[in-house]
Amino acid sequence: MIFANIDDKTTSFICQNKYLAKAFKWLKDTDLTAIKPGKYDISDGIFVKIQEYNTKDESNGRFENHEAHLDFHYLISGKEMTRVTRPYGLEETDNALNTPDDVAHYKRFDGSATQIDLHPGDYIILFPEDAHEACLDLDNYAVPCKKAVIKVPVSLLLN
Repeated sequence: MIFANIDDKTTSFICQNKYLAKAFKWLKDTDLTAIKPGKYDISDGIFVKIQEYNTKDESNGRFENHEAHLDFHYLISGKEMTRVTRPYGLEETDNALNTPDDVAHYKRFDGSATQIDLHPGDYIILFPEDAHEACLDLDNYAVPCKKAVIKVPVSLLLN
């Protein structure tokens, strides 16, 4: 897991990878306040889903992870919490990791997890071993959010 802000030096280091650099270039070149929810192709199998939603109470969250893609969450507006833990030992409710959906969902888990607070400009890059529960209320009440979720094929990073 990597957590940073788009203006941090961390972003410069991450952009040494040409595929992750394409994701950041797309973020910087796109009018994120005007873009409508939907799926947009970036290049090389990298795509982004623009989402608008209200955050939810943690009791309504569920963990998921992905094997074939990095899950790159960039918060455009609002504020939210994401919890991250290892998927090992979590009890699956469904597993579509070997399908185009590339997602496994898990039963409610209240155990130990790292809490990441996201504000506009913050991002979190989640790897296959990072089960995550996103879109959660940060201050115990729902707020509207807009987020770019970029999917980067793991295979691009293994070359």
